[in-house]
Amino acid sequence: MPRWRSVRASVLLLALALPACQITWREPVLQPLNSNRYYDTGLETTCAAAQQVVLQLGLTVKESQEQDRACLLETEFKVLSDTGDDPTEHLNRIAFVGVGPFIGGRYALTVTTRNVRDSGTRVKVTTRVEGYISEEYGYQVLRSRGIIEDRVFAAIGESVGAAPAEAN
Repeated sequence: MPRWRSVRASVLLLALALPACQITWREPVLQPLNSNRYYDTGLETTCAAAQQVVLQLGLTVKESQEQDRACLLETEFKVLSDTGDDPTEHLNRIAFVGVGPFIGGRYALTVTTRNVRDSGTRVKVTTRVEGYISEEYGYQVLRSRGIIEDRVFAAIGESVGAAPAEAN
């Protein structure tokens, strides 16, 4: 009999303690994405390489501007297919989608190249990723995971023959 009393007391304690327990879901901490790289090459070379890389990715150039110390390259949106082995074709691989009921996606790039102190160039790649939910809600902006940016930086590095270094 004393054994049952201790079991009852334990169950009662547990029943009283459960409402005080709280289960929380914590999203993983997202590190800031450094979308700047430095190349030890001239502006013209780096700008031409950026244009070549954008075309290799299958993107269409929307706007291209070149000035004395900088060049800007903006692309049209590329629709994701979510097929094949290429990670840049899958929305859930290139962006943090959470639990969103996305049925498609697209992305566009902005590549800015600037001279840095008479030697080398600084390249900034910004990716705008959007996921499509429905006609009612349309496209929602998502945070990039950095896969596309890394691919662009690596391809520019191959094209100019210089490894990129992180820049502030």
